[in-house]
Amino acid sequence: MSEIREVVARLWTETVGVAPAGPEAEFFESGGTSLALVQFLAGVQDAYGVELPLDRLFTEGFTLAGAVSAVEQSLIESADLAELTSLEAELDGLSDEEIRALLAEGS
Repeated sequence: MSEIREVVARLWTETVGVAPAGPEAEFFESGGTSLALVQFLAGVQDAYGVELPLDRLFTEGFTLAGAVSAVEQSLIESADLAELTSLEAELDGLSDEEIRALLAEGS
């Protein structure tokens, strides 16, 4: 499980009161309320410094997987050019073996 998924699942559990049954569990069908939604969004903002787009969550379904995807996309969109350039340079300096090892760690 990725770090983002772990954090989002923990926030979900804290705000809804039960752990998501799986990646396709719906927030409101799992017992989430509008107050829990506000708390969840505040938790995501505290943890990652991003605001999740409500329209995307509701059009794609407010599932654990959808929330994780929204966090990841928001993080990508909020990354500045200098940070991306630095990461690209760091990756360029790694061997294929080192990159595979990093990818294996993230799985």
